[in-house]
Amino acid sequence: MTQVKRFFKRNSHNGFFKALAGLGRSLNRFYENRNHDIYSNGELTVIKKIAKHNPAVIIDGGANTGSYSLLVNKFCPGSLVYSFEPVKSTFERLKENVADHINIIPVNKGLFNDNCTREINLYESNVHSSLYDIQGLPYESKGRHTIELVCGDDFMKNYNIDDIDLLKIDVEGAEYDAILGFEDHLEKGKIKAVQFEYGYINIFTKKLLIDYYNYFEGKGYAIGKIFPKTVEFRKYEFKYEDFLGPNFIAVKKTETGLISSLMRK
Repeated sequence: MTQVKRFFKRNSHNGFFKALAGLGRSLNRFYENRNHDIYSNGELTVIKKIAKHNPAVIIDGGANTGSYSLLVNKFCPGSLVYSFEPVKSTFERLKENVADHINIIPVNKGLFNDNCTREINLYESNVHSSLYDIQGLPYESKGRHTIELVCGDDFMKNYNIDDIDLLKIDVEGAEYDAILGFEDHLEKGKIKAVQFEYGYINIFTKKLLIDYYNYFEGKGYAIGKIFPKTVEFRKYEFKYEDFLGPNFIAVKKTETGLISSLMRK
């Protein structure tokens, strides 16, 4: 058996195994849900399940033009949705798209770990506007724009928000920074669930999945990966550090009902 293994290992780098490896990588991306379509990647499923728990306040960090906020408003009509979008031109489109929905409150700021202004990279696709210089995209940055950033804890205090049912953060690499901005309220368990993105951009931000696990588990949260029909809560393993993403959710461990709902298929 040892000789057979050695034979395959010596002859593994050829056209057949290259094609097989490519197929394997494709299947792994498919299985691990590398999918940014909200209607099929499980994000909509999460919204529907959270809706059953009558959420009062939801924050859409990185709202872009409002697609996610509008879905939340559809399935959670009793919720107040604060939609953060720092890029002025995109914010104007957001305001226009949500104008008929009084429960959606557009905020022309980005979430961060401090109250400050910084420059953001703009791209042809406004989906990728980022504080980080993203490499490997099929298009280059078309310039930089100064934006206003706000610390989540201060925003909650200024708007008299005591609790958040869902904090959804999709800010193109600055997710960890934005989460740190809610440090006080996370420490006190005032935020039931935090949905965040993790993917290839984390290669540039130097924030690994293990960093999120260590942070949230230290504050009494369980972390699960969002799949099309369920959330798979699981302990960290090296194999999950694959940069495929795209969405994870951290839920306060005391929210047993919510965790059970998210796990149900």
